[in-house]
Amino acid sequence: MAPETNVVTMVPCEVCSEQPPKYRCPRCEVRYCSLTCFKQHKLNTCGERGKLVQEQRRRTQQVRTIQCEAAAATVQEEENAVSMEMWDDGMDEGDEEDRVPLDRLQKLRDSEELQDLLCNPHLQRMIREVDSSDDPEVTMQRAMQEPIFVEFADQCLRVVEPQPNGTEQG
Repeated sequence: MAPETNVVTMVPCEVCSEQPPKYRCPRCEVRYCSLTCFKQHKLNTCGERGKLVQEQRRRTQQVRTIQCEAAAATVQEEENAVSMEMWDDGMDEGDEEDRVPLDRLQKLRDSEELQDLLCNPHLQRMIREVDSSDDPEVTMQRAMQEPIFVEFADQCLRVVEPQPNGTEQG
């Protein structure tokens, strides 16, 4: 049986192509074997490749931001589609104290913390399940066993409930 070989050692230094690389450039991630190769790399190609790596990272972050904003916009559109009649259905006269005023509900839309949480696809799926469930109470109880859903519910409450000192968080 042949001895195990490390994949990294099979790839030669990207600067001299002679020795296996031991280090990685922190700026552009080129692998090199020695201080001499690092200095040569830094003088010749690091700036160009570093710019490419940074540009790739920036684009990846932009894509993530766009995906997150699209997910938040989808959730916002779904929330906007719900009419106030749905809020009135199922509310008895005695439940008036549990009703959240519309101005406070609108603060949910503006909460950056909630928008960040709503980027989570697992949370989005759970919210849709509760919303479309034939038995929302049971589905909600099941969802409240998930830490991400509890975090979401807690953040909603922090936004809409007055704080003990009379101020509100938003």
